Amino acid sequence: MFSDHQSWKLGTGRNIVRAVLLLLLVAHPDPVPVHAQPAEQPPPAAGDQPADNQPAAPSSPLLTEPTSAGALFDAVVLMTDLGRPNLANGYLRKLLEMTPDDATLLAMRDKHGPAVFLRLSNLVSLQPGSVVLLEKMNSAFGRFAADTTRIDRLIGELQGAPSVRDAAILQLRSGGALVVPRLVERIGDVKDDMTRELLIYTLAMLGSEVIPPVLAVLESDDDNLKTAALEVLGRIGTRDVAVHLWFFSVDAAQPPGVRVSAAEAVARLTMGGARHASSLGRSMALRSMEQGARLRLAGGRQDTAGPKGKVRTWYFDKTAGGIRSTSADATDAALHVGTRLAQQALAISPENRRLQALVVSLVLARARHRTPWTQALPRGRGTAYDAALLAGRDVVMQSLSESLGSGNATAAVAALEVLRNLASRHDLQPRGAGLSPLVGAMNYPDPRVQFTAAMAVVETDPQRSFRGASRVVGILSRALNSTDSRRAVVAGPKPDRVNALAGLVDQNGFRSVIVSSGRDAFKEAAGRGNVQLVILDANVIRWSLSETMANLRADARTAWMPVLIVGEPMRISSVERMISRDPLLGYMQRPANVKGFGDQVRPFLAKMTSEPLSAAERGDRSRAAVDLLGFLAEGQRATVFDLRAAEANLHVAIQVPELASGAVYALAAIGTVSSQDRLATTAMQPNLSASTRERAAAHLAFHMQKHGVLLTKNRIEQLRTHHSEETEPEVKSALAVVLGTLNPTAAQVGQRLRAFPLPTPK
Repeated sequence: MFSDHQSWKLGTGRNIVRAVLLLLLVAHPDPVPVHAQPAEQPPPAAGDQPADNQPAAPSSPLLTEPTSAGALFDAVVLMTDLGRPNLANGYLRKLLEMTPDDATLLAMRDKHGPAVFLRLSNLVSLQPGSVVLLEKMNSAFGRFAADTTRIDRLIGELQGAPSVRDAAILQLRSGGALVVPRLVERIGDVKDDMTRELLIYTLAMLGSEVIPPVLAVLESDDDNLKTAALEVLGRIGTRDVAVHLWFFSVDAAQPPGVRVSAAEAVARLTMGGARHASSLGRSMALRSMEQGARLRLAGGRQDTAGPKGKVRTWYFDKTAGGIRSTSADATDAALHVGTRLAQQALAISPENRRLQALVVSLVLARARHRTPWTQALPRGRGTAYDAALLAGRDVVMQSLSESLGSGNATAAVAALEVLRNLASRHDLQPRGAGLSPLVGAMNYPDPRVQFTAAMAVVETDPQRSFRGASRVVGILSRALNSTDSRRAVVAGPKPDRVNALAGLVDQNGFRSVIVSSGRDAFKEAAGRGNVQLVILDANVIRWSLSETMANLRADARTAWMPVLIVGEPMRISSVERMISRDPLLGYMQRPANVKGFGDQVRPFLAKMTSEPLSAAERGDRSRAAVDLLGFLAEGQRATVFDLRAAEANLHVAIQVPELASGAVYALAAIGTVSSQDRLATTAMQPNLSASTRERAAAHLAFHMQKHGVLLTKNRIEQLRTHHSEETEPEVKSALAVVLGTLNPTAAQVGQRLRAFPLPTPK
C-alpha cells in the first residue's frame, strides 16, 4: 500500500511520462517563418505532404497522425491511458494492417515492456486486435530467443570492447527471460572464472524480468549453478524474492558455498546489505517460508493470466540439464510454489505438525483444483489423497481448520473428502470453547464445503446430539432445493445509505437482511443458516467495528464468514491492520451503482468460495441428500437429528421421480401433523407413479399406528373416496391398510363385508 507521498510521486511520474509521450507524438517539422512562404504559392496537395506529418483525425488530440508502426503503438498506449478506447482501437487496426516485422515488434517491446502488451490484450474494448498483437509479439520474441546461434554470438561479444559488450547486453536484454536458459548453460559449461563472472554479471544486467527462470536454477543439483543464481537474485531480486532463498541459507545439507551465497542474498534483499548475513537464523527462515506458503494457500501471489487464462512458469529439467518453460493455470502455479515452500520449511523442521498440516492443505488444494467437481479425488500410490490418509486424522483435521481460516474452499472440500474415511463420532465434540473443525465447516459460506462436511458428520453415525447437530438437516434440506438463494447481512447506522447498499446487494444475486447495529448484524449472521456475506459500514454503532469483528470471529457459527467493510477511500488506512490479519476480511469503497458493487465483491468472494455448482452437481447432491435424510430417519438417529426442518423440501422432492422413494421414507420419519397430511395427499396424487403412491400409503398407515391419527375428518373422507375409486390394485390395497388403521365402526365393517363379492366355486 502506498503512502500519500508515494502515491503523489507515482501519479506525478505517470503524468510526466504521458506528457512526454504526447509531445513526441504531436511533434511537427520546424516552423517556417511567415515571410518565407510567398503568398501566391499554393499549398502542397494532400498527397504531397510528408508521410510523418499527416493531419490528425478531427476527434484526435494529436496534431499529426502517426504513420510508422512504433508511433502507432505509442498512440495506442497513450489513447488507452487517456480513456479514448475508440481512438486506441483505430490506431491498433492501422498498426495490424502494416504487419510489422519481428525487429519492429521487438523494438516496441523494448520501449514499453511486455506488461503493456498483456494489459492491452485484457481490455475488452481493444479485443480481438490486442490479443492478435500480443500473439505476434510473443511469436517474434520466441523466434529471437530460439536463435541460439545469434545468442551465442552475443555472448561471445561480451568479451569485446566496452562498447561492443554494452551493445551485446542491450540486445540480450531484448530477449528477456527467454535467453536465460542459454546463458545458464554457458555458465555451467565455462571453466574460466573471469568468463563465469562476466556471464553472471550479464545475467544480472538483464533486469527483473529474468527472475522467474533464474529461480528455476535453484532446483538444479549443480551447486555452482545454484551459487550463480543466488548471486544474481541477490542483486536484482526484491523482498518478495527472498522467501525462495531462505531454505538454501539454513539447510545443513547444502554446501557451505551455497549457504553463504544464499545468506548474503537474503541479507541484501531484506536487511539492506550482505554484511547482515550473520544475523539471519533458522527461526526467521521458517517464519518466512511458512508465511509465503500460507499466502499462496489463501489465493495470493498469483501471476496475471494471459488471454487464454495461462501463465508462463519455469522449471529445471534435471534430465536435460537445463531450464524449461511451460504454460500453466495461474492457481495451480501458485499452489505449486506454495507447496515447495512448505516442503522446504518442513525439511528444516520435519516434526512440526503445523507445517505438516500446511503441506497437506496445499497438496490437497492442488489435487482438488485439477480434478472436475463431478469426480472424486484421484486415489492410489503417489496421489495427494493417499498422502493425506497416511498423514493421519489429526493432521488432516488441522489441515481442514487451516484451509477454512485461509479462505480456501477448495482445500477444505478436499480435506473433508479425506476425513469421510478418517473421522469418528469423537471428532464431533467441541475443542475448547469452539466447535470441532468438522462441525464448524458446516458454517463456512460455501455450498460444497457445507454439504461435504454434513456428509462426513452423518457418516460418523453419532449416538447422541452435539453442538451444531441442527446444521446437518438444514444443509441436506437446502440441497433438495436448487433455487435456494444466498443471503447477505448489511449493517449501517444511516438508513438511507444502508437501504441503498442493500438494493445493490439484492441486484447482485443476494437477499439482503438489513440491520442498524453491529450487535444485530452478529445475531442475524449467527442465527441464520445460509448467510454467505456480512457487509459492515465502517461507522457501524452499538458494537463498534472492532467489537463486531471480535464477536463474529469468536463465535464458531460466524468464525469463517466473509466480511466486507464499506466506507470512504480515506478510511481504509484505519482498518489495514485488521484486514492484514484476517484473510476473510476485505474493504470496499462505497459503490455508486450495481457494477461498482459487483466489481469489488466478486473478486473478494472468488478467493474464498469455489465455482458455482453445475446442474450435474445439483442433481448428485439432491440424490445424496435424500439418501442421507433417509439414513437419519432410521432408529436412534431420528432422536439425534430433528428432521422437521427438511419436511417441506422433502415433500417437494417427492415430485421428482428419482427422489420420490427416498423422500417418502424420510418424510414418514417426521412425527408431525403436517407430515402425516403430506403422506396422505401424496398417496392420492394422481400424477405420481403407482409405486410412489403405494409407498406413501404404506408409510401413512405406519405413521398413524406410531403417532396416532392426526388427519382431519375432511382428509379421512377424501381417503375413503379415493380408495373406492382407485384402479391400481397395489395402491388400493395400501389405502385399505390406512382405512383399516382408522378402526372403522361396526356399521362400516358390516357394510363392507356385505359388499364383498363372492367368486364362483372351483
